[in-house]
Amino acid sequence: MATKKEEEQLKSLWIELLEQEPNNDDLCYIIRYIDFLRKEAWQKLLEQGPNNEDLRNIIWYVEPLRKEAGQKLLEQGLTNGNLCIVIQYVEPLRKETWQKLLKQGPTNGDLRNIIWYVESLREEAGKKLLEQGPNNGDLRNIIWYVESLREEAGKKLLEQKPTNRDLYIIIKYIESLRKEAWQKLLKQGPTNEDLYYIIRYVESLKKEAETLFKRTKKEIIEEISKIT
Repeated sequence: MATKKEEEQLKSLWIELLEQEPNNDDLCYIIRYIDFLRKEAWQKLLEQGPNNEDLRNIIWYVEPLRKEAGQKLLEQGLTNGNLCIVIQYVEPLRKETWQKLLKQGPTNGDLRNIIWYVESLREEAGKKLLEQGPNNGDLRNIIWYVESLREEAGKKLLEQKPTNRDLYIIIKYIESLRKEAWQKLLKQGPTNEDLYYIIRYVESLKKEAETLFKRTKKEIIEEISKIT
């Protein structure tokens, strides 16, 4: 909070800066860091015409101006990237912007970002992602973040050449598919890393996984050294 003296100094410096014709980067700096001059700098930026990068930076870093900057960003072009930024950061505009994104057609990457960062839209984004051809990584993210869709995502994952990593994630998170995924993992050949994950996180399979765990050569040699 600036003192009266500091406020007077800032006003004087602001007038001096205007005489020097500040560019958008100058104004964005003032908006981000100088609370007392934020309103004036924002109005000046609007007069000069902010570009998308200016507006995105304000949305990211200047919470009091997020809604206004979000509205302006939407006016300047409904790219998926702009829509996703508004959805993530500008809660008052989230619902209507989500509908615009759905109408425009989100990519799988757009939907993953929404699943990661926007809890209130996770289930809707997860359903949409399941509809439009998710890859294994997409399905893992649904399993991690959208509990209500885990079983559906897990079944799809089992159908599309799951890696060992895919399988141990199913084993950990989806009890109804655990047995099937475990048998598939055994058939594919689990590594020590896979088995360690099972031992650590899946109590019901811990003993079985321990019997399959193979010590490294270094560990065997260390054991031999203890005996001799």
